[in-house]
Amino acid sequence: MMKKLVLNGSAKNRGHIHGEQMREDISEVLDYYRSRFLTDRGKLESHVHLLMQKVLSFRPHYKEEMDAIAAAAGVEPFWIYCINARSELMSSPVECSSVAFPKLGLAGQNWDWAEALEGHLALADIELENGHRFLTMTEPGMLAKIGMNSAGLGVCLNILPAKQKLTGLPVHILLRALLESQSLQEARLLIEEHGAGKASHIMVSDQSETLAVELSPDQPWFQSTEQDSYLHTNHYLQSGQAQPTSSRPCTETRLKRLQETLLYNPELNLKTMRQLLDNNEKPFPVLRAYSYHELTGNGGTLVTLMMDLGKRQMLLREGFDPERGFESYSLA
Repeated sequence: MMKKLVLNGSAKNRGHIHGEQMREDISEVLDYYRSRFLTDRGKLESHVHLLMQKVLSFRPHYKEEMDAIAAAAGVEPFWIYCINARSELMSSPVECSSVAFPKLGLAGQNWDWAEALEGHLALADIELENGHRFLTMTEPGMLAKIGMNSAGLGVCLNILPAKQKLTGLPVHILLRALLESQSLQEARLLIEEHGAGKASHIMVSDQSETLAVELSPDQPWFQSTEQDSYLHTNHYLQSGQAQPTSSRPCTETRLKRLQETLLYNPELNLKTMRQLLDNNEKPFPVLRAYSYHELTGNGGTLVTLMMDLGKRQMLLREGFDPERGFESYSLA
């Protein structure tokens, strides 16, 4: 079972618990990331400083929480900043796939990343001082990633290709703020103001609607989600935003396969969503066993997550075995 973190109290207190309980995992994951970040420490520091200035002007207590994680884990704060900004430091559209059935309040995804993180992930159950609560599957030292909150919002993420330096508010910091949101309207305002400077696709869903947006270095592009199903992989659907990438045949094939599978599954429910996310047909499987990627090294599907937002229920499964069962969590 995935490690559980129960975090509450002040930002400093939450960070302390996180750093103390994930100390060994943070150390091991950092060994991996240090081997993948820029080897020029000066250039890396310059980029991270730029990104952290955005965090400080956005919500300074996030830095306080990161500093507390670092202190409790016995690592330099700089490296915790790197973990929280790692999508901007090593942007790579590895093979994640997202699915939403907006009118039914169902949303989910596969999260594909480096094999080095296997066994080091955590499900954080976080309660803020105002009583707002959320569950997020996240990496050691990272404030948040994907998950669901007590207001009935669910958040999913796909990384998109980028050819230029990304200098906006780090996407994982935005994900944390979205998980703290109380409504889709609040989420949309956050994205409109802080969505640029990234290369990611984000879905935010509630029990009857989905907000989907492609974040580019220049601006956010909101996508149409009026249809009964909404699918996204790792390329821009927004006209004029296509960027050449070696992974394009993979991401386009996966999207087409998801679309075709839905043609034969008119009944939209969690069972259908699981069928979509469990598709491991080669050469470009949605549910992917480990294979080599030039940026991440060996990588594949680490987690599959599905959410029924009307019921405040989240289903979580580690690994790429479609026969493996899901763990169930509730915020009801």
